[in-house]
Amino acid sequence: MALNSGAAHEALTLRGRVARLLEGSRRRWQALSLGVPCLDVLSCLCLASISVVMLLTLKDYGLTYDEEPHISYGERVLEFYTGGFQPSGTLSRSAYGGGFDLCAALLRRISPFDEYRTNHVLAAFVAQVGLLGTWRLGRLLGGPAGGLWSLLFLVLTPVYYGHQFNNPKDIPFAAGYVWGLYYIARSLLAVGAAAPADGSSGTERASGLGYWLGLGIALGLGMSVRVGGAILMLYLLGFLALISLDERWRLGRPARVSRSMLWPVIGSVLGGWALMLVFWPRALKDPFHGPAAALETVSRYTAYDSPTLLRGQTFSSNHVPWDYLPSYFLVQLPELTLGCFIAACAVLCGMTLRCVLRRQPIAWGWWLLVTAVLVPPAYAVVRHSTLYNGLRHFLFIVPPLCVLAGAGWAVLTRAVARRRPRWVLVPVAVIGLFVFDQVRALVLYHPHQHVFFNRASGGLRSAVGRYETEYYGSVYQELDAQLVEEVWRTERDHYLNTTFDVAGCGSKLFFTRNLPLNFQYQSMRNANHADFYASYVRDGCLNRFRDRRLVTQVERGGASIAVARDLRQRLERRPRPKKAAPP
Repeated sequence: MALNSGAAHEALTLRGRVARLLEGSRRRWQALSLGVPCLDVLSCLCLASISVVMLLTLKDYGLTYDEEPHISYGERVLEFYTGGFQPSGTLSRSAYGGGFDLCAALLRRISPFDEYRTNHVLAAFVAQVGLLGTWRLGRLLGGPAGGLWSLLFLVLTPVYYGHQFNNPKDIPFAAGYVWGLYYIARSLLAVGAAAPADGSSGTERASGLGYWLGLGIALGLGMSVRVGGAILMLYLLGFLALISLDERWRLGRPARVSRSMLWPVIGSVLGGWALMLVFWPRALKDPFHGPAAALETVSRYTAYDSPTLLRGQTFSSNHVPWDYLPSYFLVQLPELTLGCFIAACAVLCGMTLRCVLRRQPIAWGWWLLVTAVLVPPAYAVVRHSTLYNGLRHFLFIVPPLCVLAGAGWAVLTRAVARRRPRWVLVPVAVIGLFVFDQVRALVLYHPHQHVFFNRASGGLRSAVGRYETEYYGSVYQELDAQLVEEVWRTERDHYLNTTFDVAGCGSKLFFTRNLPLNFQYQSMRNANHADFYASYVRDGCLNRFRDRRLVTQVERGGASIAVARDLRQRLERRPRPKKAAPP
């Protein structure tokens, strides 16, 4: 009996220890999900780690189509300011500002690297500024946890990550766009219309000259890269007007917006416009008509007509189906990111309807992000804009999309922690598996993460020949290196005293920058007289000269995205066996 009593007491003691252990774990996970300061430390560590990784891998990323014209444009803008403010014909017609290109031209004067590597260094730095803005915006709406998850969702989006190193137009614009949204969201928070969901304090409310100065700089820098950044001004003015109408309807009194923020808002808008003019000679010459004409040009860029793929069909870039952009977002973004974004939008619609019925304040800050994600592609669809290269020109909506997904995930985790504490490990486990899987994808696709396609689409193997995959030319750095190594290995005896002619699709720069001096570029018109053919998957180039020996290829995700063939050697065709004669 005593033995049984002792065993029971020991069992109760063990059970109590386990219960206390579980309770302690539950409290720790609940504190973590509610956003204690350690999450900010973790976010800073993530940003620092990402910066180190980007700098260490910067040399792996090759040249792209856009880099040569952007370098030339930056030099011409610099000459404009140093040569008496006399714009050339090209500058007078340019549809893009020189914000990034002028800064790159100045940096090249002091950089120890060549012009292209210097551009990559600046692009990586600007990309990190965009990551910081994404974290700040996510933290503003979703607390410390929202900032961390927003940052992770963006970093773990391969199609965005791969462009951060060598895209001189879309990534700088994305950085300006997300910082503009951050300052606009703070202005909405200042009038009590963007209260963070479930919890974060209003410590980042708009106040003081520094905030309004930051808003003007964000607006100006966004427009100095692409004129479409003017839409940030429409967001600011439009949502402040909505808040004013909402307060008048709910409270029956004039809104605080018109009294306390009118002149600071006007000052920020005018300051942003003035900053844009500094970087854009065309706009400086004609401050209003110039940007308006440029916006019309980029909306309907009919001067450029390129074939583009969608679901295996080839379309003119001037006449793509309405679902061109939605389809590319569905197949190239990670599934969890898409799911969280869609769920956040659905929940926000339900909450807004309840607020309207009860005459409660609406979370306009969240609607700002929904608008920032949906309006630009909707505008492109309505205007029948020229579209090509998949979603490249709309990479700027990926950061706010990830903020919606990340902040929404943080709100979900907090709700689970409060209502079902024992289930909080489920969202934590899901996000852990997501991080592991996406880091694995980033490593496997390196340094061509922009060709990533999610599992729901069948992956890159299924996408080749059906969608735009490697369209930017950065793969040539790896392909050319492999070709040179293979020629050296097989033809070492006469390698140094032989000139090899190489033909291929794409820019001449892809070959002259990546091949040694004893390799000479030949245009496709002279391809039949070349020794080798090196090309990527764009425009069906991969399928040319398939009857010649394969020298090397670049593979990712089980698919070939670039090949090099020996034009001197034809493959021997095996004769087909003759059918037996019928008896």
